[in-house]
Amino acid sequence: MDTQQQTVGMKTAASLALITILGPAAIDMYLAAMPQMTKDLNTDYATMQLTLTVFLLAMGAGQVVFGPVIDALGRRRPLLAGLLMFILASLWAAASTSMSAMLYARFFQGLSAALVLVTAMSSVRDIASGARATQLFALLVTIQGAAPILAPAVGGVIDVQFGWRAVMLALAIIGALALLNSAVNLPETLADEKRVALKLGSVFRTYRRLLADRRFIVPALALAAVFFFLFGYVGGASYVYQAGYGLRSDVFGFVFGGTGAAMMLGAMTSSRLARTRSAGLPALVGVAIMGGGAALALLAVLAGVGLYGIVPGLFIAVFGLGMAEPPLMSIAMASQERSLGATAALLGSGTHIIGSLATPLAGALAPVGANAWLGFLLVTALAAWILAFISARSVGHKTVSAH
Repeated sequence: MDTQQQTVGMKTAASLALITILGPAAIDMYLAAMPQMTKDLNTDYATMQLTLTVFLLAMGAGQVVFGPVIDALGRRRPLLAGLLMFILASLWAAASTSMSAMLYARFFQGLSAALVLVTAMSSVRDIASGARATQLFALLVTIQGAAPILAPAVGGVIDVQFGWRAVMLALAIIGALALLNSAVNLPETLADEKRVALKLGSVFRTYRRLLADRRFIVPALALAAVFFFLFGYVGGASYVYQAGYGLRSDVFGFVFGGTGAAMMLGAMTSSRLARTRSAGLPALVGVAIMGGGAALALLAVLAGVGLYGIVPGLFIAVFGLGMAEPPLMSIAMASQERSLGATAALLGSGTHIIGSLATPLAGALAPVGANAWLGFLLVTALAAWILAFISARSVGHKTVSAH
């Protein structure tokens, strides 16, 4: 790939990363407001957790539907439609006066985030492969890492000053900015000759083939376990930090957001390793660090240290998560040469559907105590390491060129 092609690819990937922060922002920005939303919508914390579960389920299931669509229609037009849907759903959430209305709004927010995410992942593979694809995936994760840093802090401040409805309005504004940026800066990345006709039978055959392909399914399950850890962390942190340790919503936003900086640092580390190592090594090391951080946080609770041990431990854990995500994504996507939209769809669907199951579990364990929540995260990390080890063996540890 020459220098001009690399520049175009990086510009496209950077623009895609800017739109894919919508999903993480819609997950993280309202976390600090959840206790107040629980009161205003006359429900309990476990039921309010369903707003996160429904969003993740829609974000996962939607990708299965949208993957074949963007393989047939291209990337640009579906992307713009998804961004418009996100704006409208965010406005709906801001105007919700009942729990049922909020759940419907979050469902459509999740569907729109699914379309945006599967388009971004597919577009990266349209313009790059091998180590170059790993680096671009790492760029996406790095820029997306800004969302967990900024979204909880910004959301917490907005909630304290203006209330949770303003948080949803802020998401609509971000969506509008993303739509404008995409309309101006994002070209079509899927050539006409690479498009696949949208036929239902063909779609089912493609998904069946992918599910039977060990080269795809093992790293996909490893990535799903990593996401299960991530959403288990997200699902329990608000209760443990605020109800368990008494943090105000704005303070929680900054504490939670500070931990999110680790994901960006982990992705940057992964990108550097991708220049000289196969994807298997950073994946394996990243998941090991993820487990080590969870163990440190659990030990801190058992020793009575509290947040002063939990936050650093989870910072380390999320650093490892950010390090492991890009190479696992690259390994799974590199297993296929065609139907990349369907491949990205099944990969994203599995990670978010499986990950969504962690939120009600975390919501149930967090009120029991920080030790129960952190023990749950540690067990998840151990399962992810086993799957990452099998994935690493499939690609070996030989060095590769970044070009």
